[in-house]
Amino acid sequence: MNKAKPKGPVPSLIGGTNGRPARETVKQASKCSRCKGDFKKGDPCIEIPTHGGPFVKYKRYCDVCFQAILEKTYKDLEEVKAL
Repeated sequence: MNKAKPKGPVPSLIGGTNGRPARETVKQASKCSRCKGDFKKGDPCIEIPTHGGPFVKYKRYCDVCFQAILEKTYKDLEEVKAL
């Protein structure tokens, strides 16, 4: 897997544009939406739907990037709880 250091801030699952994440099997070769690591056909990934138009698009993430997204989401929830 060719992994580069992810650029930009870590996304959070808190927001109105993201759907529920699901573990899926890759049906065709693609890349992680965050670190650009390669997925081969049959590899597991996490898909997060993004709504914003008439069609649902899915962003695929590897397990390492998804763990960073979960940590950011937990941090955001803690900040909301502190209000």
